[in-house]
Amino acid sequence: MEKLWTTAEVATCLGISEGEVEQLVREGKLTGYKLGGQFLRFQPQQVKGLQGTLGVGARQVPRAGASQAPKLRWQGRLRDFLYLYDFYILSVLLLIGVMVYLMSAG
Repeated sequence: MEKLWTTAEVATCLGISEGEVEQLVREGKLTGYKLGGQFLRFQPQQVKGLQGTLGVGARQVPRAGASQAPKLRWQGRLRDFLYLYDFYILSVLLLIGVMVYLMSAG
């Protein structure tokens, strides 16, 4: 199974803004999978099919055998990681803080 694309990756592939990607979802032209109340993940095959029907994305021509997903910089990857796992990170930090407090108070 291919990796699902983020809104930024879809916008880069189609040559449009992230707001326009969300507009395509509202219009029913693109199916987005909700995570945390926002449309964050999209199937690459559907995006590629939409690229042909909309006539957008002339800036990027798919190459045979190459990965079609646009490359994210490390800052984008870090932002996505923190957005998706922020609850777990904060929970672990809180538990560590409670454990240190209990050990020092005991």
